[in-house]
Amino acid sequence: MPIRDYIAEFLRTHGDLEIDTIPPDATLNDLELDSLTVLSIIVLVEKKYGLQVPEQEVIAARTFADLMTLVGIPVAPAS
Repeated sequence: MPIRDYIAEFLRTHGDLEIDTIPPDATLNDLELDSLTVLSIIVLVEKKYGLQVPEQEVIAARTFADLMTLVGIPVAPAS
């Protein structure tokens, strides 16, 4: 399963969010994704896909685009 699909499933299951409807500039707070949820996503992705995301970058993530970029998924800016 591609990383994007894995995150989409997580967001759908844990936040009732549809990844394709989330604007890239939506803040994690707007999406009601607290720091523990974001950390959970990152840790799960790291374990499943063998990635390593620096903790400081996770802490600095503020938007949905930031989160996706951390795991290597480019996100087009909102139009």
